[in-house]
Amino acid sequence: MTATFYDRLAPYYHLLYGDWEAAITRQGDALSDLLTAQGIAPGAPILDAACGIGTQAIGLARHGYRLTASDISPGALARLRDELARRDLRARVQVDDLRTLRGVESESMAAVLACDNSLPHLLSDAELLQALRTCHRCLRPGGVAVFSVRDYASIARVSPDVRPYGMRHAAGSRFLAVQVWEWDGDQYDLRVYLTTESPTGACTTQVLTSRYYAVSITRLLALLGEAGFVDAQRRDDVLFQPVLLARRAHAAG
Repeated sequence: MTATFYDRLAPYYHLLYGDWEAAITRQGDALSDLLTAQGIAPGAPILDAACGIGTQAIGLARHGYRLTASDISPGALARLRDELARRDLRARVQVDDLRTLRGVESESMAAVLACDNSLPHLLSDAELLQALRTCHRCLRPGGVAVFSVRDYASIARVSPDVRPYGMRHAAGSRFLAVQVWEWDGDQYDLRVYLTTESPTGACTTQVLTSRYYAVSITRLLALLGEAGFVDAQRRDDVLFQPVLLARRAHAAG
């Protein structure tokens, strides 16, 4: 479900932002500052393990990181390759699953990232723990993991919860996207309605569906510890969503 959702969303994803180019710059700057403060300077090998169409990956590539970008969605990766080429940027781009990251060697990365609430697409603590252990495996000793997530503890569980993105304009057409959440215990079904109105007034609407686990940040911090990370913490001063930062312990001696 998740791969199909993002395959279909890939051509429109930038329109969910008021200004996607500004978001790329802002998030790339913020994440580069965070990594540098953790001792991971531009030129270091990093993995964006849920890269989508590149909101974080493009900005980090601009800062000179040696970037591997992976995602479960081939459609999103095709869009990312086009965006990188258009900007004359380089990255290793590959289809991979956050739970296994089979294309990444153990202890090969200085940092692993998964932003934009990617972790809660994994629908159980067992899947989350598998993914976090895999991220830990990929990190060098002393490497850091960075995850941005929603703070579900602060969100009222209203069903249906209708969340419009706002009207956008592109190539003479008008574009409207609306999220609808429908709760089912600690999970919710997500529907995204994408409506395009052409200059002639013709309208088309697509409905994309996915599902999330409303896992709390407290639980994610506990799972990070269980996966072997140390110094796990929440940061509210980096991106528009809370950021969870954790480290693989330095090698003994």
